[in-house]
Amino acid sequence: MRARFAVAALLVAVPAFSQTLPPPPPPSAPSSTPRPRSEVAGELLDRLQGVFDRMSTSGERELADELSNLALDGRACLREGVFDREFHARYARLLRVLRLALITDTGDILADIVNRELIAFVKDVTGKTYDPAAGASEQIVLFSDAVATEFTALHAQARRLK
Repeated sequence: MRARFAVAALLVAVPAFSQTLPPPPPPSAPSSTPRPRSEVAGELLDRLQGVFDRMSTSGERELADELSNLALDGRACLREGVFDREFHARYARLLRVLRLALITDTGDILADIVNRELIAFVKDVTGKTYDPAAGASEQIVLFSDAVATEFTALHAQARRLK
């Protein structure tokens, strides 16, 4: 039940957090010349940011489908050499934690798995301790901070792709 409350509280906090990040750029027009790797990676990150921004207003199924499409696109970018393995690993992990945060777990069946992943993600990205048993609002701030930090780091890494 605590995991469900934490996810519900996260969804309430997302709109305020998402206002601190820039809106995604408009889609690029098709071109016959290959686009720079940094541009392709940045576009995928912008699409992922759009999913995160809508977490409090859209349905789980719709967002899950978009996250699945982003995962497929990310794997294609890895195969085509747009992403290197390190970038793809971080990108895929961010997809995973956002998907886990979306899960409606009414019976707390997945709470241990979700909590373990969120604890590890927050610790790895920020060095802070995420405690699902603590107050929900403080934990939402920790999780949101970790997501924002990872988006920032991935955008910086994407700009370095040539």
